[in-house]
Order: sequence, then structure tokens, then C-alpha cells
Amino acid sequence: MNAKTETPVLPEGACLTAKVPQPDEALLGDVVVNPYRLAPLTAIIRDGGRSLGAAHVRVLGRGERGVDIAYEVSDRSLWTYGGIPVFGLYPDHVNQVEVTYKLDGQRMREQYQIYAPAVRLPVVARQTAALPEVEPVQVAPGFEKRLYLFNHLLGDIPGGRAFKWNGLGGAAEWDQVGNNWIADTNGDVRWYLDIEQIHDSNRRDGLGGTMGFQQTRDGKLIWGQGQTYSKYDLLGRRIWQRSLPDKFADFSHEIRETSNGTYLLRVGTSDYRRPDGKRVRSIRDHIIEVNEAGDVLEFWDLNQILDPYRGDLLETLGKAAIQLPPGVSRQGDRLANELAEGDLPFGDTPGVGTGRNWAHVNAIDYDADDDSIIVSARHQGVVKIGRDKQVKWILASPQGWPERLRHKVLTPVHSDSFDWSWTQHTAWLTGKGTLTVFDNGWGRGFAPTRLTGNYSRAVEYRIDEAKGLVEQVWEYGKARGDEWYSPVTSVVAYRADTDTQFIYSASVNFLTPQKLTTTVLNEVRRGTQEVLVELKVHSRQPGSVGYRALVIDLDKAF
Repeated sequence: MNAKTETPVLPEGACLTAKVPQPDEALLGDVVVNPYRLAPLTAIIRDGGRSLGAAHVRVLGRGERGVDIAYEVSDRSLWTYGGIPVFGLYPDHVNQVEVTYKLDGQRMREQYQIYAPAVRLPVVARQTAALPEVEPVQVAPGFEKRLYLFNHLLGDIPGGRAFKWNGLGGAAEWDQVGNNWIADTNGDVRWYLDIEQIHDSNRRDGLGGTMGFQQTRDGKLIWGQGQTYSKYDLLGRRIWQRSLPDKFADFSHEIRETSNGTYLLRVGTSDYRRPDGKRVRSIRDHIIEVNEAGDVLEFWDLNQILDPYRGDLLETLGKAAIQLPPGVSRQGDRLANELAEGDLPFGDTPGVGTGRNWAHVNAIDYDADDDSIIVSARHQGVVKIGRDKQVKWILASPQGWPERLRHKVLTPVHSDSFDWSWTQHTAWLTGKGTLTVFDNGWGRGFAPTRLTGNYSRAVEYRIDEAKGLVEQVWEYGKARGDEWYSPVTSVVAYRADTDTQFIYSASVNFLTPQKLTTTVLNEVRRGTQEVLVELKVHSRQPGSVGYRALVIDLDKAF
């Protein structure tokens, strides 16, 4: 059956922007665009009270190079949504959508015209344009249907930031607006998150940048935002949104699902008593594990596990609050350091000691083989820690570690072709016995910051934990120099489905504020320099910087 697409008078509650078949000719019900108010480029074709099965959706590409988005819909999703979920509509466009399904054993086919509105963004300081422009540079055969979610951060909303705290040294004042959208390999926007539905700088549960997007095993999206963390599906339906447990505060950077069905979150603490008796909010130095109900199962306090006074790299970066008062040693006994400390300022400022941003954890992974976590601490290095809170190894320059941790630093194999990672982001297992790291390269070799002559790398290491050895087995990006250099943010993740390293160099030009950022997404054949995908993402407003990106898998979403 091919349903006609004349514009009917829709019943109350239906979306008035959609063209649907005439009620006396169509088998299905109303078309509702943006059904949950969070994902404007989605829709549901209601089932009209009928029992459907074996549904399939195809949103036709726009223009000669447009990318079709096609996916199967499980019966579970048909029941959940009360109809057929439609994902991947073009904004400000009358989309051509084909659906097929089974009804009473018969295969049915219908065509719909569904208009989705233009992208609407919040007003932010210095706003000059809409979403960044995604420019396809290279897309190899077999990768044409890829969908990529981009997680960028913008400046503050004018008049916001009214709610913040400074007295105990917390990070609530670190509040940015998220730009989160999905693009196809032609660079077209096919989904975005309406950030104004969940962000409000004047509410404790509404402030903070949306960060750490991951797609879970059941196809949903998880992320965190300031004092909350959330799980939604791609149509914007909320699974849960929770405040952080009262003992903890200030999420950013990472939430990660484990193979046990739990979640690891990077947080600080809401009230931390130091050995000198001072009470502070600790900064980006705790990892908590929660279950699906939100109960805290475990937490790791890096102030106790590592050394919050190792400030060697922080000094190299030229950060404030590094100079210690008389009697405080960076490498002696940590407790003595705490008790001798003077009145250095607290807060979300890079510096040493609990209550300052001495660790800056930006990524976590879980190793199911030995029930351990792997932590990327930007200001310290990559560290593997057991559930017993003992350090198993450290992947970082040996300089500055206290005696109790020095023997945990891995020894390089083939040191002539080896380099440590510097101010790295992400340190994730590949499932191939190796670890990938995005080596940002800021502060490389403890050298002073410079504006040119830098490079970043996606790097793969093989670690022999029993022998305490590390071997660098692959790198990409070094030869591209400054035009690929991202001093902050970014990601590298192995993709088993295509045997590629997915890389997002997310902050090119960050150190030259007179330029807008132009970030680079690549998929590179594992173990080679063969680039299979390259997209350039051009910011169109000052203050916009990429954080991460990821591949979206529709096969498990619906």
C-alpha cells in the first residue's frame, strides 16, 4: 500500500508540521515530530491502535549526495513508542520517509512527507552562527552510512552563572552550554539535542556542560551534566536523570558503562576533610561506580591513591597555585605535605593539593579481566588501579613520582621509538590486548608552551603488566603537525566493526584564540596510516571547542 500524502486536518494533539496520509486511506495514525521535546529531528508514526510487527524505516537522503538512513525496528520499540520511531530527519526540510511493516501477516508499505523545523540553538555570548559546519574530505567505500555524534562546548548564556559556589572550592562555576548533534558522512545534520530543555545556569540541577556521551549496549545514550547524569534514547525519551549522590559533586568529562552493567563516573566530592582539618570540595579526583538504580557501589579517592603534590607537569604548563609554602615537599610524605600547607587558593584552578585541580581525570575504562579501572588523569598520566585501591601500573614520565609509586611506572621497550603521552585524553582498551590514548602533546617533555611546532597523536600501547613493560605499537597524527594539533580534549577509540581507530582531534587552533577551531575526525585502518574517513568540523562562532565524538550504531538503537 502506498499512502497518499495530501495534507489533512489533524486531530488535536497531532503535530501540525507533518504531512500524513488521509485518515480514511492510511492504516496508521498521527505523525508526531519531536515527541519527547528533546530531539527535534525525530518523529513517531503512531500505530493507530493496530498491532504492527517487523517494521523498517528509510529516511531518504536529500539531494544528489544525500545519505539514506535505514534501520530495522524491533517489536519492543514498536510497543514502547506506540508506533514506528523515525530518526534522521533533515532540519527545515520536507523529508521523504518510507516505512514497511507487517499487519495481520501482510507486508505493508507507506510513504510519508515529514517536515522537521530548522535547528534552534540557545543564545550564547558572541553567537554568530548555528552548528559547526561538517566538511567531508574523504569517505572510503563501506563507510558512507556512518553517523557521528559530536559533543562540543560553547560559551555561557548571557545572564547565566547566577548559581555557583566558590567558598568550598567547587566546580559549579565551570558552566558551559553543550552543542550535541549527529551528522552523516555528507556533513548534514540528522539529529541534535535541544539543550535548552535540560540546561539552566540558574538551577543546581540544570547547570554544567553536557559531556561524556557514550552509546550503551542497549543503544541508549548516557552523559553527565554538572550535578546530574542521564540516560536517554535517541528519540529523546528519558530513561533516567539523576542528581549525583550527596557525597559527591561536579561531574564532567566521563561516564562509562561497564561489562557488569554498572556505570563509572568522574566526579569530585561535596565535602572533603583534609588531614589539616580544612573542609573543601575536591576537584576532578574521584571515580564512583553506581548501579542501574543509582546506588553507589564503590568509589576511588585519587588523593589517597596517587600524590596530589606531584606538580611537575602543572609547572610546565605555567599554571597558577603551584608554588608551595616553606616546609612542603612535592615528593616527600603526602600527609606531612598536607599538614604543612599554607593558604593557597582552592577551587577549579590547576594546582597541587586536595581542593584544587591537581589530577583532572578526563577518562575511565574498566578492565573486566582483573576487575580494575584505567584512569586518564591529564595532569598526572594514565594509571591502572585495582578494586583494592592499589596502583598496578603508571603510564607516564617517571619524573616527580614519590618513592612509594616510582616502581609502578612502566619501563619502555624500544625506547628510541617510544614516547609517553602528555596531557592525554582517553585511555581505553581495544579488546586486542592493547590500550589507545589520545596524546594531546601540550607540555611534551616538560617543555614550555609554544604556539607552533607542536603535534598530537593517537597512540596504541601494549603493556606487559607482569614485567612492568610498555611498548608503543602504533601512532598517527605526528606527521600532520600543527594542522592536527589539539592541546586539549579529543578521543581515540578502536572500532571492531571496521577494524579502525576512530579519532577526533577536537581542539585545533585552541591556543590561538583569534582563530576559530577547525577540528578533524578520522577513521584510520588499525596498525597503518591509511585514512578511510576524514571530516573537518569548522566552528562558526568564537568560544566553541570540540570535546569528543563517537560512532552511532542504529542497529542496536531501535
